[in-house]
Amino acid sequence: MDQRTRVVTVACAKGGVMKTTTSMQLAGHLARRMRHDDEPVNVVVLDSDNTGGATRWAMVAQEAGTPVPFDVVPVNQVMLNRDWIERHYAGWWVIVDTPPSDTAVIQKAIDCADVTIIPTQPSGMDLMLAGETYAATPNSIVLVGRVKPRTKLTRETLQELDDNEITRFDTVVSEREEIKRIVGTDKVDMKEYSGVTDELLDVFTQLEEE
Repeated sequence: MDQRTRVVTVACAKGGVMKTTTSMQLAGHLARRMRHDDEPVNVVVLDSDNTGGATRWAMVAQEAGTPVPFDVVPVNQVMLNRDWIERHYAGWWVIVDTPPSDTAVIQKAIDCADVTIIPTQPSGMDLMLAGETYAATPNSIVLVGRVKPRTKLTRETLQELDDNEITRFDTVVSEREEIKRIVGTDKVDMKEYSGVTDELLDVFTQLEEE
């Protein structure tokens, strides 16, 4: 069995940019799709946000009789350590959900990651914060979410990222009721987060070929 531990941190200094939704959706897709020698690959979300959004999501789904197909574990700064993660989750996909304003926790989560996803929305302040995080974060990718497709604002947002040579996902996540209804369930979004997962897997393939 492949014993490589792959760590993805979802981080942004601003709240309300779909960090927890992104963490849980990626974990859900990976848990359902990843296989190695016909064995399921283990997936865990490490919830480092003291508001416990990912933990609450998993609890609600469990109580509804539809548990998410991966582990969700609350963690603190001490546990956001690459050695600790590799000892406890050898061969796992590890997704780290972070708080919006605790810079010490965010930095620890970034430091232990192979790849950091930076969610943002199409607004000036959000893009500025995303750009600052991107500039300070190795192997980071911006994910644009809560967009209205085919609008001028969306086009301008993507163009601004491209003009500043900021690596981003080609897939963008729309502002849709379907995604809001996914919160607290075991469901995955097949329209857009499926595409984000495909792109993330391609990134790891490239990293592991280098």
